[in-house]
Amino acid sequence: MKAHKMNKWLTMGLVAASFSGVAWSQAQPSALSALPAASGVVAPAQAVSLEEYLRLVVQNQRGLAADRLQLDLAKADSRTASAFPNPSVHYSNKRGEREWGVEQPLPIFGQRGMRIENARKGEVTAAANVDLAAAGSMNDAAHVFNELLVAQQRLAVWQHAQEELNKAAFIVTGQIEAGTRSRYDGARLSLQQAQMSMQVSKAQAALRDSASRVAALADLPQWQARVVGSLKADATHAPAAYGSLWDQAQTRLPMVRAAQAALDQARQKIRLEEREALPTPTVGVARIRNSLDGSFNQVGIQVEIPLLDRKKGVIDRAKVEADQAELRRDAALLAAQSELQRALEQLRIRRSAVLDYEKVGLAQISPLHQMAQDGYKLGKGTILELVDALASITEHRLEHLELVKDMLDAEWEVRVASGDLPQVRP
Repeated sequence: MKAHKMNKWLTMGLVAASFSGVAWSQAQPSALSALPAASGVVAPAQAVSLEEYLRLVVQNQRGLAADRLQLDLAKADSRTASAFPNPSVHYSNKRGEREWGVEQPLPIFGQRGMRIENARKGEVTAAANVDLAAAGSMNDAAHVFNELLVAQQRLAVWQHAQEELNKAAFIVTGQIEAGTRSRYDGARLSLQQAQMSMQVSKAQAALRDSASRVAALADLPQWQARVVGSLKADATHAPAAYGSLWDQAQTRLPMVRAAQAALDQARQKIRLEEREALPTPTVGVARIRNSLDGSFNQVGIQVEIPLLDRKKGVIDRAKVEADQAELRRDAALLAAQSELQRALEQLRIRRSAVLDYEKVGLAQISPLHQMAQDGYKLGKGTILELVDALASITEHRLEHLELVKDMLDAEWEVRVASGDLPQVRP
């Protein structure tokens, strides 16, 4: 009788414990309601979708904010390039004569226009590099988002398994009270319940860890992150063919755009250095006051004679840099093509694995669960068979989640490889 009461109280306590942490696995309406964060940045109060989370990362990451300042530096270079050279003033005083004048360099061979064009190319390159940095951060953010999404569901699977085990405990207790089962069954199930509680605790710890990494990437360390999204494979929605995706990717992939911008700037630098090799004349006007000749004006022109140094070194260097940039652009194109093909193939395999597992594996869960319970109630099965059936059901659900996680990552990688990234601006 005492053993029965202890088992009963243990079972009730485990049932109550199974509801702890349920809020982590509940899907909340997606919103970006403001909550004050310790860093002064707005933190979401509810679960966020992938698009909302990526927006948070791009807006909040200090590293990306520093990268965006490169564009301001490029604009400052443009202002420098558009400025005219400053005039110089001279004054001399010697016995019987005083002279003061002004000299003005005149870039009459188009050097200033070439400098401006080169600086504008630099702005384009800086903007492309900023987009490339943002794409890298979004890629990291999407993977930790998927991990948290699956971690939330993984905890829900363990909690559901704990509930099913606790329901089985009532059946076992009833069988023991009826005298059809021994107390060994109750002890064996109690041990399984203790192990299940440990698994739930481990799933909660893993969830907290994933949430912390999600919050860290968004520069919101105090945020109790929760996410929402689909964990189902859509058999009717297949990605576009490689040809059409590649046609779009060539113009919108940040990696390719950055490499092309660097090539354009390198080619422009060749034209700039060739123009800079032309001498810049300096026009001077002076006023001279002489004790013998009186006062008079003097006009002169000074120009460098390119005899010994025709700037061939800097021009050749610019040409080599352009060749390097072209090779890097070609390498980026080839790498992007290979990555898109790989991502599409992986998505096809991952999605097919999920659909096949759902069709064959998950379809057997309900019949297996019912047969295990009915067999134990009718005395045709042992406690080990019942426990094994419940453990097998949980294992199949967790395996399905791992397949879904791989599929979600593959879907995102196709988006990255095709340049289909959210247009998020800070």
